[in-house]
Amino acid sequence: MKMQKIFTFIVLSLLIVTLIFIFSNSLEPVAESAKKSQYTMNRFAPFLGIVFGKGSVTENLVRKIAHFAEFTVLGSELLLLVAVNRRVRLQSISNCLFFGLIAALTDESIQMLTDRSPEVKDILLDFSGVLTGVLIILFLNFLTAHIKAKQQKT
Repeated sequence: MKMQKIFTFIVLSLLIVTLIFIFSNSLEPVAESAKKSQYTMNRFAPFLGIVFGKGSVTENLVRKIAHFAEFTVLGSELLLLVAVNRRVRLQSISNCLFFGLIAALTDESIQMLTDRSPEVKDILLDFSGVLTGVLIILFLNFLTAHIKAKQQKT
């Protein structure tokens, strides 16, 4: 029981840090955000070029990958919080997806406070990331339950 509380605290802390990171990035002015994207693009262009083709890596692509990645982390953390408390059910999965959608809507709404423009396609991309994160944890949860069941039979 004590370990469960510790894991819950750790995952909840990571979840809060992730939300702060996501929302703080949306509050940055366009110039600052572009500078970060350019830096990231320069660092990862060789690796991304392998996947997307040389010359296909743009600042916009890097931004979209970053959006997807940070919301994949968020989705993973949301369902991990549920899994740590052993409550993975359809309702809890739906709640995680709904919270992820609200986070995506909030993220795009925050951009209205800066010079940046919110876009519906970014909300869809963010939600796709949340869904991917949830599916990853669902798969891992299923896998560990299956392995434990097999070990108990032997």
